[in-house]
Amino acid sequence: MKKNWMYGSVMAALFALAASGCADSQRTVEFRGICVDDLHGENGLYNPGRGFRLETAVDVLYEKDTPTKELVELSEKYVADSVSLSQSYFYLTYLIGEKLSEENFQTMQTYFDELQKQGKKAVLRFAYERDFMGRAATGPTGEQILEHLDQLKPFLEKNKDLILVMQAGMIGAWGEWHSSIQGLENSEETKAAVLEKLLSVVPEERNVQVRLPEFKNLLKDKPELYKRLSFHDDFIVIRPDRWDADMHEGTAKFDQIVKESPYLVVDGELPWGFWSVGADPDSPSAGWIIDGLQAARRLFLQHYTSLSIIHNYKEQHPNNRFDENNPPEYSMIVWKKTMITEDSLRQHHMPVSDSYFQKQDGTKVKRNMFDYIRDHLGYRIELQSLQLPSELQTGKENLLQLNLVNRGFATVFGEHPVYFVLIDDKGEVTEFPTEANPLDWQPFQPGDTTYTPLTHSVDLSLQLPESVPAGKYKLGLWIPDGSERLKYNFRYAIRCANGDTVWAVSKDGKYGVNVLTAVEVK
Repeated sequence: MKKNWMYGSVMAALFALAASGCADSQRTVEFRGICVDDLHGENGLYNPGRGFRLETAVDVLYEKDTPTKELVELSEKYVADSVSLSQSYFYLTYLIGEKLSEENFQTMQTYFDELQKQGKKAVLRFAYERDFMGRAATGPTGEQILEHLDQLKPFLEKNKDLILVMQAGMIGAWGEWHSSIQGLENSEETKAAVLEKLLSVVPEERNVQVRLPEFKNLLKDKPELYKRLSFHDDFIVIRPDRWDADMHEGTAKFDQIVKESPYLVVDGELPWGFWSVGADPDSPSAGWIIDGLQAARRLFLQHYTSLSIIHNYKEQHPNNRFDENNPPEYSMIVWKKTMITEDSLRQHHMPVSDSYFQKQDGTKVKRNMFDYIRDHLGYRIELQSLQLPSELQTGKENLLQLNLVNRGFATVFGEHPVYFVLIDDKGEVTEFPTEANPLDWQPFQPGDTTYTPLTHSVDLSLQLPESVPAGKYKLGLWIPDGSERLKYNFRYAIRCANGDTVWAVSKDGKYGVNVLTAVEVK
């Protein structure tokens, strides 16, 4: 890899001035979105830190020999669903009152090493009580939770680049902040103490998610802590229900999430399909299909980054073995059969990706609800146009401006530096860093009730030294992970949603580049 040469931020006015002064030396490359008949046009784009997620659980004491078993199995089962995240439960059930040992930490590290191998990140949760309504064998006190959190701080710092977000966990059944053996959810003081401790041990670059807004509001008077708290809704059912904790539309809780979510990592899941769809026929929940379009609208309004692919889809339970050839009619299976059009989305002011509802020849097509949600959870970066000199010249200023739109439900979270790169005929890549920050790439201006898509730009003033060999190159956009150990792993680079660009992976697997155009250096 050659060393970086120079970079700078280019103001739009500067670019316009240069272009107007020498119009014949400039060119513009236009881009389109992905058509349904493009290569892999009906498949999801694998992108880091967004989309459907798995759900795995590891008993830190008793599964020390098999901590990656479920992760490997589920990754294979859902390989066709573009999954780059796993909700990762670490159960400390049998370590209550004890210090975490080196062996315990190694068990968890082995799991994280497998995540890295697969190119995934964690939606991380620690918990103790694995059952419900008092049937759990034991539960921690508040003091015991705080002691374990102190121990976890170095481990969390070490693995922060593999953690998309931390869920509060710790308290109650499955870490959902209810039904705890010790009744911890009934103490405002204990809940606030756990949140403050979490925010002190979780790396400050990461959000901590809580199940309900009232938990976040416990720290309302501490704005620096409050702003790092986000949400995970573990019971997305859309229509009002006694179990939904008043999280449905029209409530203050719903509106709070809408208001605060543009700047936060938001996660959620549907209820289990065997409960909502396959319940006893006499149950009021029997045959309950969660409406796909209304679910998508909520995921959009509340800027969801991730959603469980496990719930209400390909479930396996002791009395219900999933049959790929004859799957139960769970909600996500129904979503795959629910067809939508561009007009049906626009009526709800929801994002419509360019070319998404057409073939390359312009023929209009329908798409299914499952694919739409899969493709628009989190970010979906769609390049619009590139302005650049007709030829790149050494010893002179070369102004590059790349315009893009985020068609997803949420912005890009985590550390992602943005580079233009030149690729020579031998495949050698030279990096040119920009000052662009994908965290700023909001789909629309927060608070804008028209939901008008924003156009963002990546600008670079590039001065090539005389030593750069003349010749033909490919100009690309490279958006890697910002961490040292993940930067040169193409699985963690962001792929744009365009049908007329090429996704190029270097032979050594270090680079995943969106190839924009061919250029000539003079």
